[in-house]
Amino acid sequence: MPQEAHNAHLTLALNTTLEREFVSPLTSIRGALEIMRDFPDLSNEERSRFLKNALQDCARLELGVEHLTSTVYAAVDSQNQGQSKATQAASDSSYADRIQFFEELQVVEIDFSDFVFTSSKMVNDFYDQLDLSIESTGQQWYIVVNYHNCRIWPEAWVSFAHRGKKVNVSYSLGTVRYYDASAIDDDSTLLSDPELFSSRDQALAHIEALRKSNRGQ
Repeated sequence: MPQEAHNAHLTLALNTTLEREFVSPLTSIRGALEIMRDFPDLSNEERSRFLKNALQDCARLELGVEHLTSTVYAAVDSQNQGQSKATQAASDSSYADRIQFFEELQVVEIDFSDFVFTSSKMVNDFYDQLDLSIESTGQQWYIVVNYHNCRIWPEAWVSFAHRGKKVNVSYSLGTVRYYDASAIDDDSTLLSDPELFSSRDQALAHIEALRKSNRGQ
């Protein structure tokens, strides 16, 4: 196939994917919301139908985002395979100090405290070092993450979610997160997350419970 025809084919495929997985559900969601906004006298049955349709389209968007991130980062991972791991370790040495192994507990603790992820590059640099550190042990670990005062800019969110999920799938026997509640005046929002503990001791206690549960299986 000539290059121009090939490029045209790729463009058409991309446009079709964007229309199907993003534009179409977004249009439907906006339409449903505008109807509910502009017609306050809708019956409960009609309102429920529009809400159901909007939620179904939200699910379509989630699948589209997941597919997009998987495709993009699979390509990035392939490009990075040829990089020297020794070079990566040297360039990411500052991140290595935030990764600590406790062999007696079979725990690796990741310290995101007071850290600001401002870009996808920062996320990938950190997680490249984390992957390298865990791979060198040749085993899986319980993962404890210190999220105290960690901030993630919008530009870094997709990368952060993708790389975090990948670590959990590849290396984790169980993952818990915690923050320092004693340093926060109002932690009501944080406490509403059942997977986020308010101290390191609580996180480690939960890991111990997971370990006992796994032994009993």
